[in-house]
Amino acid sequence: MEPIAIGIVDENEIFRRGLVACLATDISIAVVYDGDVVPDGNNVALAITSTAVAQTLMTGLPLVVCTDTPLPDQARELNQVMGVLPRATLKPSQLLAGVRAAASGLQVNLLDAPTCDLSTRNVEVLRLLAQGAATRQISDSLGYSERTIKHAVAEVLDELGAKSRAEAVAIGIRRGLI
Repeated sequence: MEPIAIGIVDENEIFRRGLVACLATDISIAVVYDGDVVPDGNNVALAITSTAVAQTLMTGLPLVVCTDTPLPDQARELNQVMGVLPRATLKPSQLLAGVRAAASGLQVNLLDAPTCDLSTRNVEVLRLLAQGAATRQISDSLGYSERTIKHAVAEVLDELGAKSRAEAVAIGIRRGLI
């Protein structure tokens, strides 16, 4: 599988370097450009930008915008905004999940996402659910009883406000939990 070609266009060099470092941890993602302006002829599948850049771009590229304020309508009108991520509180897991989801064609908005405090165990249960694991498989993998895993799944569904395992996985992806 070929890596997702990502361009990072942001006026803040330190922020760009942080994004590059986070994205470099995932072999399914390749940063092919980072700078403060969009180069001509650069072949990227998705660009990560700031609000200021998104308001001036007109490339037709799918964008993930890192911002701490609601995205202006002008930025949405000029571009195909696939994702909005919180700039000041962005976690590596949110960045990676947001980029993967946006590259797959899903709309991602973590700026408005309610916070949730899943335990480490429940995040691991959610990740295994995303891989299609059944209760027994999760139990064997994590070393807990099936009853404990059933309880953990119920906690995950409740905390995320999901009605099914599939919905919990979708919410987890959108919120950058998995």
